[in-house]
Amino acid sequence: MSIFDPLYRQNNLGGQITRTLFNISQAVRNIFWDKSNLEHLTPAQIKTLLFINYTRKDAITVGNIAKYLSCASATASGILDSLEKKKLILRSRDVEDRRKVHLDLTSSGLGAVNLVENIGEELEEIISEFNDREKATLEKLLVRIARRLNDKGIIFMSDICTDCSYFSRDMYIGEPKPHYCEHLHTLLSEDDICKECPHYKKH
Repeated sequence: MSIFDPLYRQNNLGGQITRTLFNISQAVRNIFWDKSNLEHLTPAQIKTLLFINYTRKDAITVGNIAKYLSCASATASGILDSLEKKKLILRSRDVEDRRKVHLDLTSSGLGAVNLVENIGEELEEIISEFNDREKATLEKLLVRIARRLNDKGIIFMSDICTDCSYFSRDMYIGEPKPHYCEHLHTLLSEDDICKECPHYKKH
């Protein structure tokens, strides 16, 4: 049986839904390619710039970028090399632990993010036509699908700290970093907890 077989889909609602999701994923790929051609960047380079911009600094590693892009670490390193050559990112060694490499956006990198971060607005515009109940139902069902795919290692999900089971708010009130991550055993600032973290675990 195949979701690409119209006779199969005719009698199988799950097959119809899956084929529709495939069509939507193709639309997303097309949107990324259109934007990448316009900005002279590959889709993987765009995703990497967005990851660096919206992810907590302590979680921006080559390994996590590779998971996010569903590629090998060597491939992720090659993408970072190309972004560094374009002067869109900056690599620097940690002063306390030379094995750690920090990845930051340059001013040109931030400019590139500003140009590409509206990716997805076509889909959001369509979704905005739904009523609140439809949006809530769609979000709930899609999250269930995404979490199952994440569990299977097919996609890589992350979210902000505030709804994470590892997160403890205001453990050190008055300090620059008053919050605490029990998974990474690290203190967090208010800015940190507003960035996505790949170690996110829902309550």
